[in-house]
Amino acid sequence: MDGRLRAEKDIRLRIDLLEGQSSSIAKMLAKALRDHNEAAFKEYAERLAANRGRVEELLWVIDGRVGQSVLDLLVADKNSNLSVKQALEKLKAGELKMDDLLPEAQAMVRKGARDEKRAQRLNCSYLACTNSGQDFSQQFRHKNT
Repeated sequence: MDGRLRAEKDIRLRIDLLEGQSSSIAKMLAKALRDHNEAAFKEYAERLAANRGRVEELLWVIDGRVGQSVLDLLVADKNSNLSVKQALEKLKAGELKMDDLLPEAQAMVRKGARDEKRAQRLNCSYLACTNSGQDFSQQFRHKNT
C-alpha cells in the first residue's frame, strides 16, 4: 500500500477514535449538567474542546497534504500504474474495466469518482449562483442549513 494512503488511513482511524471518545465525554458532560456538578462540567467541557481541536487539526492535515487530491494518487492495474484520474478516464472510454484493478485501487477509483462528482456539483452550483448575481457563500450556507 502506498505510504500516503497508509498515513491517511492511520489519521482517519485516529479521528474515529477521538470522535468516539468525544461522544462518551459529551454524555458525561450532559450528566454533569443534569446533576449541576460545575467542576465535572468544566472538566468535561475542556476535554471535549481539546478533542474537537485535535480532530480539526487531523482533518486539516489530511486536506492540506501535498498531492491532496485523490485523483492524483497512483493505482495499479494488471499492466501498469496510472493515476486515479487516468483510470477514471479509461473506465469512461471503455479501455479499462474495474476488474482489471486491484481491490485497493478499485476503492481509490470509487473515492476519486465521488470526489470528482462532488467537485463538479459544487462548481455547477457556483456557476449558477454567479450567473444569477447572488452571493455564492450565502446561497451555499442557506443550502446546508
